[in-house]
Amino acid sequence: IAVNMGFMNVPMLNPVIVKKAGKYETQEGCLSLTGVRNTTRYQDIEVEFFDANWTKKRQKFSGWIAQIIQHECDHLEGIII
Repeated sequence: IAVNMGFMNVPMLNPVIVKKAGKYETQEGCLSLTGVRNTTRYQDIEVEFFDANWTKKRQKFSGWIAQIIQHECDHLEGIII
């Protein structure tokens, strides 16, 4: 996946969410669907992934960026909200 962090796009190769906390319900839209759908997300996540140089990384994310990462990781699992 590639995630826009506001100042740059960050590629995350083979991302895996290894920790999550702060469960909440929200609504999301998706370019694959029309309208919005209800979904469960987490405020804080920790992700293991490889960067563009195939260096393994482990990083924490929160808020909006965490929600985007969860949405995109769902797509990798074949889940469309």
